[in-house]
Parts: sequence; structure tokens; C-alpha cells
Amino acid sequence: MPRLIDPNTGQAIDTLAIREPQTAHVRHLEREFELHPARGLTPERLARILQDAEVGSLTDQLDLADDMEERDAHLYAELSKRRGAITGLDWQLEEPEGASAAEKDWTARIKEWLGAIDAHANGVAGGLGLVLATMTDAMLKGFAPQEMVWAPQEGVLLPRITAQPQRWFTVSADRRRFLLRSATRSSVSAGTAVSGEELKPLSWLLHVHPARNGYVARMSLLRVLVWPYLFKNYSTRDLAEFLEIYGLPLRVGKYPSGASDTEKRALLAAVTQIGHNAAGIIPQSMALEFEAAAAGTDVPFATMMRYMDAAESKAILGQTLTASEGEHGTQALGNVHNEVRMDIRNADARLIEETLHRQLIQPLALLNIPGVDIKRLPRVCLDTSEPEDLQAYADNLPKLAAAGLKIPVKWAQDKLRIPEPEGDEPVLSGPEPVVPQAGEELQLGAAKPPAKMMHDKMPAKEALAAELPGTDPRDALDDLVDEALADWRPLMAPLVSPLVDAMRQAAANGETLEAFAARLPELVERLDGKPLAEQLARAAFVARLAGEAQLDLDPPQEDDQ
Repeated sequence: MPRLIDPNTGQAIDTLAIREPQTAHVRHLEREFELHPARGLTPERLARILQDAEVGSLTDQLDLADDMEERDAHLYAELSKRRGAITGLDWQLEEPEGASAAEKDWTARIKEWLGAIDAHANGVAGGLGLVLATMTDAMLKGFAPQEMVWAPQEGVLLPRITAQPQRWFTVSADRRRFLLRSATRSSVSAGTAVSGEELKPLSWLLHVHPARNGYVARMSLLRVLVWPYLFKNYSTRDLAEFLEIYGLPLRVGKYPSGASDTEKRALLAAVTQIGHNAAGIIPQSMALEFEAAAAGTDVPFATMMRYMDAAESKAILGQTLTASEGEHGTQALGNVHNEVRMDIRNADARLIEETLHRQLIQPLALLNIPGVDIKRLPRVCLDTSEPEDLQAYADNLPKLAAAGLKIPVKWAQDKLRIPEPEGDEPVLSGPEPVVPQAGEELQLGAAKPPAKMMHDKMPAKEALAAELPGTDPRDALDDLVDEALADWRPLMAPLVSPLVDAMRQAAANGETLEAFAARLPELVERLDGKPLAEQLARAAFVARLAGEAQLDLDPPQEDDQ
């Protein structure tokens, strides 16, 4: 195999080294256990954990992230929404623009290899879908490492991908790169830099997901969420203590002067026992009194917890209405908040696509396609289009084309994610398109109805004229009708204009369909149908008068003159 260079790092690729895991040399890390820093967490201890992470000791910060997901149900639910928004997307491999025959062949082969990927995470086996799910763990912790060990399969080098714990990693001296930790936790003192080794080229699928700019130890979303978590944890603990003692009367034990220490301890034990068991004994010389329970409320604790829940939702999803009931929300505001969440999802998808392209697609091509141009490789694309988009295109494209806009078919197929049919592949078809005659314009979406259907829809006189050529289907009554309807626009304006104006105003104000429908009865009362009714009455009167008088309203024919 010719000498290969990693296009991302510029380092030479050892094709033998990539066939064994780099983590095989740091097995001592597997013997470390999490210390659960969330236990007894205080502001002082939290500040120290964050400070240690900045100098390379990431272990406590990453262990705290696991504890937070495990202990905070709201935090877990919001992260699951954001991660599920990515794992629920379909993916496809798009060839480069203007792809040659060779590039199309590369795309087909790489797509086949992606489908054969063997992935493992926490004892679970899967394919590319599991790889994507593991990458989403970087949303909280800032990065998600997956180790790739390459092995030949039917003449092709394919990776076996295994998710590795983030706590095995540290940062470089310049705090801009992640390294594989080479020292055990016990050999690292707090506040000191941690040694590590560079990651081998083409051996890692390391997805970095920055929530903010800065050094890699400070860019994770975790550092934004730790403070709301801490404050909510305090409120939850205080609420539990409040509920434990709220409503219980204050027990006061009185002992006589000169009571011994043994008697005092006996009285204290009796007071405590009576508080829990509602039964106890005390010496006759001693007294026990019950004071009224102090008034209290859980409102301050619940308010603090709700406020911190909202802060977590804003940090994770960018809004709150899709994460809670939204006491003062409207449907329009809820839609805006959901669009914010979708914007975050789309940004997450673009980051994942770039990582897959650089760290998975490029290695697959470099190791298996001689002479490949890495600038002309296909890209994994996550489908973030919404279901209603297809309906919008289906409604508007025919109208735009009918108005004269020239729309390339390939552009429409790319937008709608509809591939070109291959060979004799069966395709869906609609009605037979209309073939325009000379001087006619073809309307997009128009179809030629069957001859029988056209005949069935004709008025009786026109149908008779079609069967008897030379017969004029029109008569004087048709002329009267045409004359009566010549001014239909002014007649319909009082009926249509108020409704159209109200619809435009509602659209400008962002009014919902339900709210507009509720106002329809009021709008109907404002419609003026008098001009149309008067014109119809006049036309009916003229037609009836002509019929009863048996007037010959037909124009004279040449034979009658």
C-alpha cells in the first residue's frame, strides 16, 4: 500500500498500527471507578472541579456530568429530546456536484461500506445509527470518543468502532486538543496538569461539540448547567426536610432541677420517640408539652425548582414552551419556540455531518480507493426537512411554473429528496398530461380528462351539439345570462372584499386558524349580498317574463329574412 497522509493532521498513516486499538496500552484506566462528585456537592467544591478541568484534570467534571443526568430527571428528559432529534433523522450519502462516473462509483461503494459498519457502545452492538447516537453524548460533555480498529473484510479495510469513556482523556498543553490519558487518577494531584499521548491518525472518531468558544475544557454545555443543577439540588433537599417536619408539633420536655444526665437522655429519647411513634414514657417528675406547629409553605422551594428547570431548558433547547406547559404561552408563541429548537437541531446535525465526513468517510476512501481525490468525496447528509415542506412545494411549485417561472427538475428533486429513477425502476405516475396545441399554453399539473368524462360534464345542449355537428347550442336565454353576469365583479365585491381584508389582516397579525374561525360568524354579518340578490332577481324576472309572453328572442336567421 502506498504511503498515506492524514489530510486532517498531515501525519503519515501507519497502516499496521491502525489495526490494533490504541487503548490497549492504557488498560490501567479500566481499573478506575467513578467517585460520584455530586454527593455532598457544594459551591466551593464545584468551583474546584471546574478549575481542575481547566488544567487538564477532566475526570471529576465528566463524572459530575454522569451524576447530573442520573439524578436530575428534568435534565435527562431535555437532553433526551435534543439527542433524539438527531438519532431520529434519516441519512443519505450525497455525491459531489457534477459527479463523474468514477465519483458516482465511489459514492455507491462508500454507501455499501457504511451499511456494513460494526459499532459497539456499552455492550450494545449496532451500525451507523449507534455511531450517531454515541456522537450525541458530546452535546453535554463537549466531546464523544469512539475508537476505530481497522480489519480487512472481503478485500476492504472496514473499522470496528467502539465507544470509549470520556474520563480516559485529558487536554494538551495548549488546551486545544484532547489526548488519551496516560496517568491513573491516583497518580494525579488536584490542580496539576495531566499527561497524555496524541491520538493515532485514522484511529478515532472524536466528535467535538462546542457549546461556546474557548479552550476545549471550558466549551461544554455541562459548565452552563452545573449551577442551575446545584441550586435546584439545594432546593430539593430543603423541600424534603420541610415536608418531613411540616405539620408536626414542637415537643418540649421539661425536667426538674437536679435531674441527672441519665434522666435528661431518657427524656430526650422519649420526646424523639413520641414524635415518630406517637407513644413513649417519661418519669412522673418530668413534663412533656406540645407547642403548635409553625406555619410554613412549600412555595419558595417549588418556585426555585421551577426557575432552575426553566434555566436548564433554555440552555439545552433554547426555549421553554416545548419543555413545559407554558402557563402564558399561545400556539403562535409555541410554534416560534419550536422553530428555535429545530434551529438547534439543524446546527447539531451540521456538526455531526462534518465529523463523519472528515473522520469516517475520508479514512474509508483513503484506505480502500487508490488515487481518490478527498476533495470530491460524497458527504453524509442528515435529513432535517420537515414533513410539511413537501406539501408546501406540492402546492406552490405548480403555481410558480404556471406563472412562467422556470424551475429545474433536478433542483426540485434535490429539495424534496426525491432521487432520479434508475433504469427501468417502477415510478409513480399521475393523469396523462395535456399536449398543448398551436397557440395554447401548457399549465403545470393540468391533465387531459377522458373523453367520456368531458361529455358527462357538458350541459345538455352542448352535449347534443357535440353529437349533432352543425347544431348551435346557444339561444337567447344564454345571451340573457351572459348579459346579467357581465358585471359579476362589482356584484361580488361586497361579499368577498370584507372577508379577504380580514384574512390579510389576520395573516399580518399572526392570528391562528382557530382564532380566525371563531370570528367567522361576526365576519359573515358584515357581508353585503343585496347587490347580487337584486341582480339575480332582475335576471329571473326577465327570463320568466320572456317565457310567459312566448317572445321570440332569437336573432333572425338569413332564411327567415
